[in-house]
Amino acid sequence: MTIDCDSAKSKNDMTKVSNKPDISNLDPSILDDVSIPIRKRMETYVKLLQRRLMDDVEAEENSNRFSNEPKQFLVETWTRKEGGEGISCVLQDGEVFEKGGINVSVVYGNLPPRAIRQMSADHNGLIDRVGYKIEGPGAEVDSLPFFATGISVVIHPKNPKSPTSHFNYRYFELMHPKTLKDGSPNPRYNEDEPVAWWFGGGADLTPMYLYPEDAKHFHAVLKAAADSQDVAFYPAWKKWCDSYFMITHRGESRGIGGVFFDDLSLPSWSNTKPTFIPLVDGSSHPQSQLVSTKQHDKESLFRAVRAMGDAFIPAYLPLVSKHKYDVFDDLNVEWQQLRRGRYAEFNLVYDRGTKFGLMTPGARIESILMSLPLKARWEYMDGTTGTGREHSAAAQLIDAEKKKQNPDSEMKAREEIQQVLENPVDWV
Repeated sequence: MTIDCDSAKSKNDMTKVSNKPDISNLDPSILDDVSIPIRKRMETYVKLLQRRLMDDVEAEENSNRFSNEPKQFLVETWTRKEGGEGISCVLQDGEVFEKGGINVSVVYGNLPPRAIRQMSADHNGLIDRVGYKIEGPGAEVDSLPFFATGISVVIHPKNPKSPTSHFNYRYFELMHPKTLKDGSPNPRYNEDEPVAWWFGGGADLTPMYLYPEDAKHFHAVLKAAADSQDVAFYPAWKKWCDSYFMITHRGESRGIGGVFFDDLSLPSWSNTKPTFIPLVDGSSHPQSQLVSTKQHDKESLFRAVRAMGDAFIPAYLPLVSKHKYDVFDDLNVEWQQLRRGRYAEFNLVYDRGTKFGLMTPGARIESILMSLPLKARWEYMDGTTGTGREHSAAAQLIDAEKKKQNPDSEMKAREEIQQVLENPVDWV
């Protein structure tokens, strides 16, 4: 998530539209160059990954296309006055993909105290790590410089047999200000040493119909990528994913999981030396402290994020290719739209990035809401998905009517995926 927290005061330049992001000025060789700051390398990585994924999605869309006219992404490039840029790429109404968005943002500026506290709600101990008095009488600073870059992707295929998928990977820094609030030089200022930094991200799968072999493939590819960096990563991140994407008011998950992590950094006492790092699995009250099996430094964590980002295409696109020509009917579309209604509920009610973005004056609303499906449906007390259906006479009546009208195979398929959404499964 990268948000301009002072954007209400900014006057952004007119956006530019094209068919492809320009990557001619990017140098892939710097990704492993430890002399280059991580922020520059992460920015380069997400922009290269964006272009690679765009090319692969367009190739899938236009392979054996019925229309002679190839479908392309609409690419909108934007900048902001205080510093930063973004590239929003959206494909809509395709033959394979109903809607797909691939966004990259690189934002920097100053984070006011209210925004720092907003971030600290998600990053335990951040205020303590910052070490400045940021509010009230005697406040040392009135803002902190920040930098954030990341890629965010959501793909909604047209065929109900093809799963929706989402991933995002991001990097965040808080820096020391050059001067304190009273105008005096800041003795702690060091442009090469952030106050705090961390990686976050994840990838997850949301099928409308359950194909266990697809679920196993998706999770296996992500697990292999995570295991290549540290075998402790996948179990913690998979559990956190199941927890994070729970639609609490529905008592079901948005999908069948994947990986999710935040606050991926080094402990403050490590002094940048390789060390075993604490891990989080999303548990409110973990029974024991999770720890990595390898010693890590900033470079190894950057490699881990890149490994996970690189894993998305082989984890997901083969599933789209496998199902894009599957036969489907109006009943399948009806169920797809019901499930996408749940997808919209999660994103608007629970997703931290969406909520923070919508509360930020002047934020880029269209980019924030890019994740929403093109079409969604809500039915009162559906017999398979209705919340509280077990105690609802209306749900029992509606369920009985649907079972009369719909084939047994369709109702069974709906119940199978619903069971997994309410009871997460360990796929690998």
